[in-house]
Amino acid sequence: MTQPGTYDLAGTVYLGSHTAVEFGHGVFVRKVAAPEPFTHVFLNRGTLTRTCDHGIAVRGLQLIVNGVDVRRFEVYGLHGQVAFFYAHDIRIERFRCLDLGASQYAIQVCTFEDLIIDDVIIKGDKDGVHLGRGRRFTIRNGVFQTFDDAVALNAHDYATGNPELGWIEQGVVENCHDLDADRTTGFFCRILAGAWREWTPA
Repeated sequence: MTQPGTYDLAGTVYLGSHTAVEFGHGVFVRKVAAPEPFTHVFLNRGTLTRTCDHGIAVRGLQLIVNGVDVRRFEVYGLHGQVAFFYAHDIRIERFRCLDLGASQYAIQVCTFEDLIIDDVIIKGDKDGVHLGRGRRFTIRNGVFQTFDDAVALNAHDYATGNPELGWIEQGVVENCHDLDADRTTGFFCRILAGAWREWTPA
């Protein structure tokens, strides 16, 4: 999409393997609750069947949340505005979101391999980049100002925080900055290795 302007989006866009979505300069995507609020702007198709998608890129997305900030789980625990679950070779580049709400993460990726998140500016009231289990990732060139965590590497999390639990391995976070905010409860980079006990019968 290259024609500058603000484009209203009223439902989730599902991305299949080997797909690139690119936005030109001056293009904004604004969520609208018409006919009703929805959670994800982008979600890979394999999320719903737990089958892996490969080779997806989202470049230049400037997202206006517009108060459409809800957790209507298609997969329990997954509530990123841009979300990938069961996905390999994912790239998110030149992402902007300056009005993140208090319910949804900006970017959430879980059960992944080979993830690059590069050149992001995220401001608002929830996690900027939230990762669940996966391996080989790079998060770089980011500016954050979030009430919650700028970068969350949550291998083990609350049940609503990720759809699957497991280790996060072989990653780099570099050249990222968390700006001062009037109020915050989060961290620049929260790392949760896990503290859940194994299941036992009652």
